[in-house]
This record gives sequence, C-alpha cells and structure tokens, in this order.
Amino acid sequence: MIIAFEGIEGSGRTAHLEAVRKYLEKEGYGVITFGIQMSKLMGERISQVKKNIVFERRTLFLAYVTDLADQMENYVKPSIDSGFIALADGYVLTLMSWGLARGLEENWMKDVLSVFSEPVTYFSLVSKPEEIMKRIIKKKGYLDPLSAGIDICVKEDIFSAYEDYINKFQHALISLSNQENIVNTDRNFDEVNKEIVSKIENITS
Repeated sequence: MIIAFEGIEGSGRTAHLEAVRKYLEKEGYGVITFGIQMSKLMGERISQVKKNIVFERRTLFLAYVTDLADQMENYVKPSIDSGFIALADGYVLTLMSWGLARGLEENWMKDVLSVFSEPVTYFSLVSKPEEIMKRIIKKKGYLDPLSAGIDICVKEDIFSAYEDYINKFQHALISLSNQENIVNTDRNFDEVNKEIVSKIENITS
C-alpha cells in the first residue's frame, strides 16, 4: 500500500513522513520511502536543469513524472509486492498543485498522472506561509529561489514572491483534497503526528 504525504516544501511533509516511518517500523512493518525528485535516474538531473530558468514548465512537469515513474517501476511496486508499506514524500497531488500554480491544465495533468496507483490514504499538509518560510530558513539557512517558484513570481522581494507562490500552491492543494485529509501543521509537532498516526492505525489494524 501507498500512503502519500502531500504538500509544499516546508509544510512538514518530510518530517511527519519520517515520524510515521519510525512508528510503523516499531510496529513491525517493513517500510520504504520514495517521492518527488528522488530517483537515481532523474533526481540529480532535475536539480541541475532547474538552475536554468528557461526550462519549460510542461517539460519540467514531465521530468518530475518520469522521476516518479522510475521509482514506481523499479523500487516501489517490487517492494509493495514483497509486503512493504510505501510512504510517498510528495505524490500526485503535490505534482498537480505544482502544475496548477504555474497554469498547467488540470485535465491534462490528471491524464498524465493516471498511470500512478491510488494511495490507500493521503495527508495534505498545509501551514501559514510565514511558518513555512521560517522552517526552510531554519533548515537551509536561506530561501532558495530555484525551488521557490521564482519562475512564476518574479519580484524584487523574494519573501513576498515566495509568499505568493506558497499561497497559490496551497490553494490548489486544498482544492484537490478532501477536507478530512487536510492537516494543518501550524500546531505542535507531536499533536499533529498523533492525529496522523491515529488515522494510519485505522488502516493497518
């Protein structure tokens, strides 16, 4: 089974995925993790290409899809067949939100992404833009314009540009998600994680 953690960088996606991974392993489950821009085939190449701002958005979207498809075929599906639970650090809804924030057609993206298996459940993590920026700065020491949507929000002030991008991304993510799958991560980390784990317990029990 696949459990997807969706959201923009800084939403708490990776941190909560890791906490769930530790919980499931403690419970005796085999767990793998995968996600956007994590394949050996495409991950590093995408990082290099993103430094070229002229890279066309539709092509970059397809590069992300290829990256995910490579992981699905060569890592995720064989692991699931062997009984592992697959935790996705960004999956279909994250890619859809990325594309919608950049004006790509929703139906076209749905067709492209229809090749991927439906997750057994997903969590759409959202937070206030200022909290997201604070987390990224705490982790990296700066806001990276190459991963901050600067291709759609070119402004002199990177903070306001990034805030605009976060709002567009999260508006799209919320519109694509069922209300019961939206998790606000502005709260205490342990409180949020307890809420996520309680939902996963209902699936694995």
